[in-house]
Amino acid sequence: MDVFLNEIEKNAQNTPTDDSGCTPPDTNDRVNFIHENSLTSTAIGLYLAGTETSATTIRWALLYMMTLPEIQAKVQQELDSVVGRSRMPKWADRLILPYTEAVLLEIQRIRTVVPLGVPHVAAKDNKIGGYDVPKGSLIVSNLWAVHNDPDIWTEPDQFRPERFLDEDGKLRHREEFIPFSAGHRVCLGENLAKMEMFIFFTYILHTFTIKNPYNKPYSLKGVSGITFSPIDFEIVAENRD
Repeated sequence: MDVFLNEIEKNAQNTPTDDSGCTPPDTNDRVNFIHENSLTSTAIGLYLAGTETSATTIRWALLYMMTLPEIQAKVQQELDSVVGRSRMPKWADRLILPYTEAVLLEIQRIRTVVPLGVPHVAAKDNKIGGYDVPKGSLIVSNLWAVHNDPDIWTEPDQFRPERFLDEDGKLRHREEFIPFSAGHRVCLGENLAKMEMFIFFTYILHTFTIKNPYNKPYSLKGVSGITFSPIDFEIVAENRD
């Protein structure tokens, strides 16, 4: 943000502005985006995309681990076997924790937190699947439909981390898995989000066992808002040491 503000100050000294503080449309495109309105919208986008989505995914993860204790136990067994109890997991450990990674991927598939992705605009006239898409059309990607297509995922409503493992138990790439959208305009925060989710998820399950405080079933249905979120629930985090 400081760098951006410095650029605004530099451009203000060399570039004419209109009454709104923005540069006229015929000014260099890069300069035209270096203003406080752009900084504000970018900061809001980074905050919403970088915190709400990851936090919501972790909430779903806790709910599923509480609901499926056998899956939670397998993750903890892998963590104990590979990482051990003397240290906390590291980002580099993901390469040797295939089941843990598969569980995280399955959580993102079965409960896609941004079901329709982020709307985009067609930059030029085009055709998609035989349909004309005029320039300026609003494009919405139905990620939820892809992640719940029974022709791609057998019994898509069932939680099965094994979908992301090969016959040798190694993690395998699924082309149809697109929680961060697809194409040239995928989520810019994808790598950061993956790191956040892995570290938070493994730290929690390395340290605690997530249990149901009331031994009553919780709904796995979600609520649509900024993200697709779980209905409020409570947990007991029991220390494993």
